[in-house]
Amino acid sequence: MIDFFSTYGEHWSDWSVRLFEAAQITALLSFAGFSIALVLGAALTMAMRSSNWALRAVCRAFVELMRTVPLLALLLALYFALPPLGLTLTAFWAGSIGLGLHGSAYIAEILRGGLMSVHKGQRESALAAGLSPLQVFVRVVFPQALRVILPPLLNTYVALLKDSSLCALIATDELMMAARAISSESFLPMHIFLLVGVLYFSIAFPLSMLSRWLQSRLNRGRRMTGKVT
Repeated sequence: MIDFFSTYGEHWSDWSVRLFEAAQITALLSFAGFSIALVLGAALTMAMRSSNWALRAVCRAFVELMRTVPLLALLLALYFALPPLGLTLTAFWAGSIGLGLHGSAYIAEILRGGLMSVHKGQRESALAAGLSPLQVFVRVVFPQALRVILPPLLNTYVALLKDSSLCALIATDELMMAARAISSESFLPMHIFLLVGVLYFSIAFPLSMLSRWLQSRLNRGRRMTGKVT
């Protein structure tokens, strides 16, 4: 056991630099993917609440497609199938867009569910009080929906962070790609992947705890509001 951990001391100066650089790329990759997913998911939610049935049907079909297609297949299609069509993406942007497209379907459902959780009567009452539809959304609907939306959004970000490891298969220079390279050079895969697991855990665990804390705190606020009313 002592020999096992002493290996980290021997190689730490080399491994730490390469892994922390790759961890930064993983953070940027997951952030870019989540940003794309959030923007696209919001657009899909608005479209699915539209009065245009054709637009709703197209968006619903897109959501179902993204939820059923494996992320790896989507990444491979973006990276390898688009160049013959005249569109070449770098590994980073193929990974970001793939994560964004895949995550947008789940974010669209989260946003739609959060907005539907606000009782219709509150919208009608606010409109009757003279507020415009935009004011109703900003002042009445969205603040209440945010309590329902925020915890699962954080969970979705954590899921995208972990799924970003699949981007190593399209040669994105992220954490898992660096781990594979180092393990093939050092012939110490157990040491490397254990260290990478600790790095993923150190990033994802605080976010998961924050999501649980927010959910508990916001639900407590809803229960207190229900008692007051």
